[in-house]
Amino acid sequence: MTRLLRAAGSISAMTLVSRILGLVRDRFMAQAFGASWVQDTFLLAWMFPNLMRRLLGEGALSAALVPAYTAARKDDPNRARELLGEILGAVTTILLPVCLLVAGASLLWPAEWLPAPEEGGVAAIRLLLALNAVLFAYALPICLCAALAGAMNTLGMFALPAALPILLNAFWIAALLLAGPCGITVPVDLANWISYWLTAAGFVQLGVLLLPMWRRAELPPLRLRLPRRGTPAFSVFVAMAPMVVGMSLNQISSLLDMAMAYYLVSSGAVTYVYLSNRLLLFPHALTAMALGVAAFPKLALEATETDRSAMRATLDRFAGHTIFVTLPASAGLALLAEDVVRVLFVGGEFVETDVAPTALTTMLLVAGLPFLGLAQLYARAHFAVGDAKSPARLAGWLVLCNATLNLVLLNTTNLGTAALALASSLSSLANAALLARHFRRHVPPAGNSTITSSWVRAVAATATMAIVVLLVRTPVTSTETMASALLDLGIGVAVGIVTYLGVHLVMRSPELRALRRRR
Repeated sequence: MTRLLRAAGSISAMTLVSRILGLVRDRFMAQAFGASWVQDTFLLAWMFPNLMRRLLGEGALSAALVPAYTAARKDDPNRARELLGEILGAVTTILLPVCLLVAGASLLWPAEWLPAPEEGGVAAIRLLLALNAVLFAYALPICLCAALAGAMNTLGMFALPAALPILLNAFWIAALLLAGPCGITVPVDLANWISYWLTAAGFVQLGVLLLPMWRRAELPPLRLRLPRRGTPAFSVFVAMAPMVVGMSLNQISSLLDMAMAYYLVSSGAVTYVYLSNRLLLFPHALTAMALGVAAFPKLALEATETDRSAMRATLDRFAGHTIFVTLPASAGLALLAEDVVRVLFVGGEFVETDVAPTALTTMLLVAGLPFLGLAQLYARAHFAVGDAKSPARLAGWLVLCNATLNLVLLNTTNLGTAALALASSLSSLANAALLARHFRRHVPPAGNSTITSSWVRAVAATATMAIVVLLVRTPVTSTETMASALLDLGIGVAVGIVTYLGVHLVMRSPELRALRRRR
């Protein structure tokens, strides 16, 4: 268990660097474009390859490959290498023509044939198609990275795959910093300029993973062909298909949110939703996602045993750890949302009037953070026991319910983009509760299950933390003195962390003891 928590720690460390660079990148983007139709269009175009990255790179392909790759290595390492080679070849065979087709269609499709947003009109659709022609190519290398990352995690290499987003953010920031010296100042031209840099970053990321696997002689020759029926590689793709839906509720909901914001809400709405999602993903990647990635190989291994009581104990412990880290992160970010938005993004084209809608959207979105983490953990547990259909079926219904709830809230409230965030959080709550209930059919909870007590301790500590933060908080009203603004925000964060951990120390929480053992 300590080794798994150490792996989660290495993932979190790399992810922390990536998320910090991501916030720097988002700050530059917000200040360069503001909440404009150009920014909205670029972010919507980026969602398409980014959705595939989330579905495959952080979900379906890795989740389907890890159990098969683990079982193959237990029998014969050569079989594991052959399996990986077949998966890489199949992914390339499938995605290469798809990327070429999407690029060609985006370049040739008349913009007038597509619905246009109120602001930007046909010019926005032309930009959307031009960006999609370039950015969609990013899907090929990043999906290959997904297969390699799953194999590397099984081999005990967690840090390097987790470091890939650092490269992406570095390329993105470089594109923004070099645009001015290269004479690129028109917003539309800047958006196109960034798209080429991001696609190039995808192939650099792929090279970074290929090199260590090649040095360890874990890479077989690449064969461009589809997997044959009855082979382990074919089984991986069969298992992956329902996982695409099962592990992707948040990502699909995010895409729906952004599409609805683009067409149904005012200009700048996509920017508000995107920045709120970025603030949500910062604590999510450092906490719940890292724990889920680290736990999955062990869950997959213990699921093969006749007695699955060890798997249930592992699942319950990681659920407790997920609650322990996500609940205070959710509450703290909600309390300080307006200060965080003001400090991180205000400046340039992103003005003070953009703070309130972004902060409200963030508050309602991060309310679902604990349930998002638990849902992904329970989905991985289903995959470990070979049940990919149940999470997929459930998530499919919830995505439809989320879209319906979006429309209802948009038409019955004045929340704007915050209505989309509220619908996403409610869907995450339902997803986590239903997955946890359904998993009892596979592995009943132990009589001494600790999840309820984990919730009680986390709620008590979080409530105490919230009261103390509200008492000591100094609202950030201006960012003209950045050092002072950061100090005011930092004091609230530091006091909150110390208070939360102090309460758990008094309660002698097992989650805190596990954290101290990991150190």
